[in-house]
Amino acid sequence: MGKVAVLLAVGLVFSSVCFAEDAVTGHTIAVDKNIKDWTGAAPEQENSAAVSNGEYIWKDAAGDDTGNGKYTYPLDKALKKGADLKEFRVSFDKENLYFLIKTDRPGDWWTGYRVIGIHKEGAAGGTQVLAQGDPDELNFDSGTFANLKVAPALACQYVVAVSSTYKGRLYNEKGKMIARKEAQPDDTPGFKVDDYNWNAVEISIPLNLIGGSPAGQTWKFIVATGQQDNDIARKVLVEQSQYNGGGGAENGENPSVYDLAGADKATQEKELGSYDPNASEGDPKGFATIEKSFLTVNFAK
Repeated sequence: MGKVAVLLAVGLVFSSVCFAEDAVTGHTIAVDKNIKDWTGAAPEQENSAAVSNGEYIWKDAAGDDTGNGKYTYPLDKALKKGADLKEFRVSFDKENLYFLIKTDRPGDWWTGYRVIGIHKEGAAGGTQVLAQGDPDELNFDSGTFANLKVAPALACQYVVAVSSTYKGRLYNEKGKMIARKEAQPDDTPGFKVDDYNWNAVEISIPLNLIGGSPAGQTWKFIVATGQQDNDIARKVLVEQSQYNGGGGAENGENPSVYDLAGADKATQEKELGSYDPNASEGDPKGFATIEKSFLTVNFAK
């Protein structure tokens, strides 16, 4: 019995150590067009995660930017790529939450858009609809119009959207923009977006904008990448053309998302293809629903 007790005690200690190693301790990041302060070592295996040097790091598979499995890129050389997710990183300090998103480099300066849903485990409320907006406004302040939602268990308290090399928006669970980055005098203080070499973007979000620190909590992130058209989602149509990708639906209800984090290619293709081909375009009831393509991050106290 004594040996059993000792073994149980050792097991508990080991479990605590493992959890501590898996929890993100965080560190400060300067959002400044230089990504050298992201120092964590990425995992060797694709579609896997690691915690290193205070950072959570997801390494995505290459070549899985096919949307529902049929998506193609536009024919124009500037738009032939740019939405294949490579890495997603998370860190934090006492004042900010930090993200780094890497994709493949586009054919020209026409960079893509990135959407990050933030789900706080145990939090009340949240929105299932991501990346949408007011069709009467059809602008980035209203949303990104990508036709995407999440399952109820992943309802998000906040949604972050990034377009171009420096533009960003933060929306609350009601879809209202609560922070803006546009390189203008009225930018929200502390909300920063900056690009490195067109294929990596850093983001900092003041914690007071998202309900406080994640320390000691578990949050889930839904990460989607696509192409942008004047700061909102570039539609994926039925037929490929010079400025639009192909492989979409006749009713236009398909998501304008090429890649997701957190699942293998088959799973994300199934989820991005789960829209209703008979729904009216723009009707959230018919949007593709994300259930398994997400990342879970434990934050240290």
